[in-house]
Amino acid sequence: MTFFKDKLDKEIGEAPRFSQQLQERILQNVYQQDKQPRRWQYPTIIIGAVVTILFLIVIGPWKQVDTAKHATIVELAQHENIKQFTIAYNWQEDSFKAGRTGWILAQQAYKKDSETKLIANALQKAVISKKDNDYYVFRDVWVEFDNGQAVQLKMFLNNEQLAFSDQHTNIFYKVEDADTASAFMDLIRKDEKDISFREMFVFIIIALFLVWLIEKVIRKMFSIPKEPKYINAGHQRTTYIAKFIQVATLIIFNIYGWFLYTAAICVFLVVFMMSSIVIDYYYGREEKRHYISIGSFIALVPIIIVFFIYFL
Repeated sequence: MTFFKDKLDKEIGEAPRFSQQLQERILQNVYQQDKQPRRWQYPTIIIGAVVTILFLIVIGPWKQVDTAKHATIVELAQHENIKQFTIAYNWQEDSFKAGRTGWILAQQAYKKDSETKLIANALQKAVISKKDNDYYVFRDVWVEFDNGQAVQLKMFLNNEQLAFSDQHTNIFYKVEDADTASAFMDLIRKDEKDISFREMFVFIIIALFLVWLIEKVIRKMFSIPKEPKYINAGHQRTTYIAKFIQVATLIIFNIYGWFLYTAAICVFLVVFMMSSIVIDYYYGREEKRHYISIGSFIALVPIIIVFFIYFL
């Protein structure tokens, strides 16, 4: 051992590699960095997401309905041309799930002249009537006119009898012309999408497999360790807090039905993925753990686009 030490001292010398002043400066800088409070990014992300969602819900186009310019939807359909309308599944009378194209999910949009003429004829031939218990809610219909006005209508059926209810005036209308009602119903039934549980299950399995495969490839390319799962106690605590907030947000979104809104679901997914990237970068950037979150986020974008195109 003494021989080895003597040989090592001859090679590198016995003098310290750093001067006393330099050592003190290094220790002082390390101490000051440890004392600096760590900035936690979550309050900014969460507050920004909540404000964005509330802002979009308040100014959303499904709220832009001016009922002061018309007494009935019959008069409006007679004097104004229909620009577009959308139809959404909804069998509940106390909620409305249709809106402008691109803002609300799970609805069918109609913009062609042949399509808008069908609903225009149905509204023009509607007659104010009294609703009876034989009618049941069939669909929600959102109609926009060329002058910028929009109406929210509940569509009712009683066998083949078609009826509408204006959500803002609470006036009930029956379409007395059977041929007009039949032509409009044929249009709706022709475009109905039948999504099976099997198709949805296969899509989810494929999406999960792609995310798993990308994670596997990234870990191998950059030698990112899988264990330990958490760098330290702070990493574990922050991850648990983030997951709790995400689960709570999911529950709130389901309660209020915000997942119908494209803006809301996009903001949720972006915040969800960005929070993972921020945590992984903050705690595991030396091991490049944030590369996995970034790769998952990049893979998630085309998966969501395909989902919207195929299923919606």
